[in-house]
Amino acid sequence: MKITNIGNGKIAVETPYNPEFVSKIKKAGGRWNASSKTWECDERSVEAVRAIMREVYGMDDMPQELVTVRVTVGDRNISKHTGPVVLFGRTIASAYGRDSGAKIGEGVCFEAGGCTSGGSVKNWYTVIESGSIITIYDVPRRAVEEKLGWSDSDGAVEIMEAVDPLAGLKAEREALLKRLTEIDAILSEA
Repeated sequence: MKITNIGNGKIAVETPYNPEFVSKIKKAGGRWNASSKTWECDERSVEAVRAIMREVYGMDDMPQELVTVRVTVGDRNISKHTGPVVLFGRTIASAYGRDSGAKIGEGVCFEAGGCTSGGSVKNWYTVIESGSIITIYDVPRRAVEEKLGWSDSDGAVEIMEAVDPLAGLKAEREALLKRLTEIDAILSEA
């Protein structure tokens, strides 16, 4: 997400698509610029724009602490009428009609279960299946703490601890160095 001063008293606002954001940014005087794929607003409303970003996405254009979240959906489907399912400001899945199926959002991984579409032609839904286990990467910690778009009756949420991707290699290196020391000791005795 990014806010850029484009001159002439205007700012350009770049965010992922979210229908709630679209509705709110229009009320703040935002106009869509199709060529730059940004919302243009009066530069004097920058703090109002940031407030909308925090309300919808759980973060604004300022640096934030990001976490990985594991969501375990309870015994009921999570669904959204004629729009995407959004949790913690992130699009989890989006359908475009009853028979379209659902597309998984960016930075989202279904470890179990899945998503689909349903309902009728005019009243379709995006559906996250009950029992699904979903990992959502790069979620603002604040959005998780505020339970943005989440109800405890939907299931369980867990913030995953950051794992050092090199931890396994470091442990293996230490074990090999220890073994080399043992081999050197045996060879020096021989």
